[in-house]
Amino acid sequence: MTPRTKSALLLLALTMVWGLTFPMNRWGLTTVGMDPFAFGGIRFLLAAVAFLPLAIRGSRRLPETPGGGPPDRFLWLKAGLATGSVLAIYGILQYVGLVYTTSGKSGFISGLYVVIVPLMAMFAGRRPGLPVWGGLCLAVIGLWLLSNPGGEGTFNVGDVLTLVSAVFTAVHVILTASFANRVDSVRFVTVQLALTGFASLGIAVFTGNLPSAPAFWGLLPICMFGIISLAGGILIQTSAQKHMRSYEVALMLQLQGAFAALFGMIFLKEIMTLAMWGGAVLVVAGAALSQKTSRKRVDLPHGQSSGVPVADKLSLEKPGSGEPSPEKPVAGEPGPEPWALSP
Repeated sequence: MTPRTKSALLLLALTMVWGLTFPMNRWGLTTVGMDPFAFGGIRFLLAAVAFLPLAIRGSRRLPETPGGGPPDRFLWLKAGLATGSVLAIYGILQYVGLVYTTSGKSGFISGLYVVIVPLMAMFAGRRPGLPVWGGLCLAVIGLWLLSNPGGEGTFNVGDVLTLVSAVFTAVHVILTASFANRVDSVRFVTVQLALTGFASLGIAVFTGNLPSAPAFWGLLPICMFGIISLAGGILIQTSAQKHMRSYEVALMLQLQGAFAALFGMIFLKEIMTLAMWGGAVLVVAGAALSQKTSRKRVDLPHGQSSGVPVADKLSLEKPGSGEPSPEKPVAGEPGPEPWALSP
């Protein structure tokens, strides 16, 4: 088995695991009745604790500094707080949205950040190419079909919250791309996880919705599973990008929506009509089309590969140049954040 084939199979297994987290989390939020703020806060804080030993140790290699000046040793803290604020909003919106929408719809809608990232780059003076606009059109049609027009006929509040969370995911990807080469990656991630956890849990305390002891211990295995999938996802994705192009990794990870829908049907008896499956296909196709023009792998110093697949291939063009102008890729990061892909 070639390293490329092995990497593809490991990524496929990873998407299955991340897809499984959607119905697992929905079960905890709806059947058990855990408050979404408390649930998200506990999961993110446990993840931060898991990364804490590595964060305390820090990286042995100083981050790069533009212009060759002395590095800001606390930039990871400032950047982590700024980026973590966006992650906290995203996490809260997705957990609350999962209470009202199905696992499959949440999985597919969450993946739309792949299309949103290049559109947001317009604010930086970059013009998306035709594939991005085509991908957006397919995604919009797919979202309409996912709303089950023959049934409910409209998006519910959970779908809207999840869509807004995908927008914040895109913002988070862009911010991460701007900081990751200049900070200690593990500390940068740990600060974000901790900030999101404290923010979510703080809301739960303020609203008086902290879980009871039985509920906490009953859902602890689900929280631990999420941490394992997060840590394992970082290792698998980093390893896979040594043998696969970034856009290939990003597109394979879009399959998590299909697995979320499948596991939701099996374990939660959720319904996916033929029209909804057609919409799901269009959403994934839109994500694939938006990546079409950027298939050049970006190799980074010190043998690192780009870490956020959608950030280094936005299918963008500088106005008037006619040439692709990819965003600066991320070094040492886990890719499109596992906590963004997996609720």
